Amino acid sequence: MKQSKDFFWPSYVDLMTALFLTMLVLFVLSYKLFQDESERLKEANKQLNARLEQLDVIQRIENSLRTMMSDKTLFQYEPKFRRYTLARDVAFVGGKWDLSSPEKALQHPEDAKYLAATGEKLRIIVDSLLILKKSTPKLRDVSYVLAIVGSASNLYKDPYHPKYDTYAYTSYENWNYILSYQRAKSLYDFWKNNNIVDFDSKKYHDVVELILAGNGFGGVGRYNENGAEYNTEEWKNQRFLIQIIPKVGRVVLK
Repeated sequence: MKQSKDFFWPSYVDLMTALFLTMLVLFVLSYKLFQDESERLKEANKQLNARLEQLDVIQRIENSLRTMMSDKTLFQYEPKFRRYTLARDVAFVGGKWDLSSPEKALQHPEDAKYLAATGEKLRIIVDSLLILKKSTPKLRDVSYVLAIVGSASNLYKDPYHPKYDTYAYTSYENWNYILSYQRAKSLYDFWKNNNIVDFDSKKYHDVVELILAGNGFGGVGRYNENGAEYNTEEWKNQRFLIQIIPKVGRVVLK
């Protein structure tokens, strides 16, 4: 009996030791897994906060832009396309684009004064964005795309449609892309040459990237999209679109 008891206690101690070591290993593994999961959650929470901060910055920017461009005599907002257009459709003479001679290029030459006022207002807006960027740490990595987009009417069905320039050596459709771009470029030149604003000057490179574009007789939100009112609506597409689009880089967190 004594030998049996002597054998039992060492075995019991060995068993308890083994259980203790097993529990210790499980505890260490669990703690490591907990630490890893905790770090993952912290990183995920940090990224979520950054995204929320970024969303907040974007919303502030959009609200700020909406306030700055609230002059309805100059701009109108199209919520469906999230873009601004000129409040007044500046209609070109078919096939024309050169605003250095508004009396030849525009159906209503007095619209040149309206375009000048629009440029002055945009200059004030971009100057405000530049000041805001420099004075607000959260906006340090925020810049904007300023897009001036020319448009063209598809006048090919009109028996009196202007003959496109033969120097373009291209189809009528492609020529309208060229024409609409020339209109956007002419507006930029009009503002620059009349000392209103040069959005491509180095002064603005830190806050805006200027894009001049032409969408021909394509694009969304056109007049006469369904082709039902050609005679009354198609001519209205000879206009400008202006878009200021925020580009948000990394957000500076507190």
